[in-house]
Amino acid sequence: MNGYRTTPKADDDLIEGARWIRADNPQAAHRFLDAAFAAFDRLAEFPESGPLAKLKKRKLAAIRFCVLPPPFNRWVIFYRLSADEIEIVRVIYGTQNWRGKTESFFI
Repeated sequence: MNGYRTTPKADDDLIEGARWIRADNPQAAHRFLDAAFAAFDRLAEFPESGPLAKLKKRKLAAIRFCVLPPPFNRWVIFYRLSADEIEIVRVIYGTQNWRGKTESFFI
């Protein structure tokens, strides 16, 4: 793989996540972003390391996920493989109900 790219939704997720964390701890917000970008780099190097998310919609069948390392291990990265890079689709806090509204959540 040649790297990764993020979707606009993933970019918004990162901005909102950092903003939410920054309210309590500005340094942790920077560590959150560093952890996310390091995870993106690892996924680009080992793209099949994350399992398939097993979503019911056929057009979402190729979406994979991985969990950020502690202390951010409640955050989940959803991504898909393409020919030469991975596409980061979403970066969400794990308690969000993404299974209940998969199509609107991922598209």
